[in-house]
Amino acid sequence: MTLKTTLTAAVLASGLALGTAPAAMAQSEPDGAALVQEEGKMDSFVTAALAVDEVRNTYVAQLQTIEDEAEQQALIEEANEAIVQAVEEADGINLEEYVAIGEAASTDPEIAAQIDALMSERAPME
Repeated sequence: MTLKTTLTAAVLASGLALGTAPAAMAQSEPDGAALVQEEGKMDSFVTAALAVDEVRNTYVAQLQTIEDEAEQQALIEEANEAIVQAVEEADGINLEEYVAIGEAASTDPEIAAQIDALMSERAPME
């Protein structure tokens, strides 16, 4: 696997986990399974996820054109910041809640199915 492929995969795989390293998040992470029960929270998650997907697609396309490792790393850092900003700009959800719901979806097929259904309804037609 080439470095570019590895970095592209890392950017794709990190969409839910970006920005989760700060110690502030480790203090008291919200319960994603409980959050999806809150009115409007799932819809807010999907809105943020669609924004994250758009940002990610933009940066992956750019990343595929860069050969220099330092430039790739700089672009990945920029993408991380843009993804965090996209989540923070979504109404009704914050970064910690977004990550918690994403983690809950990765372990609970029912939550994942609900998200998939909402994403399918709201995703732009290609």
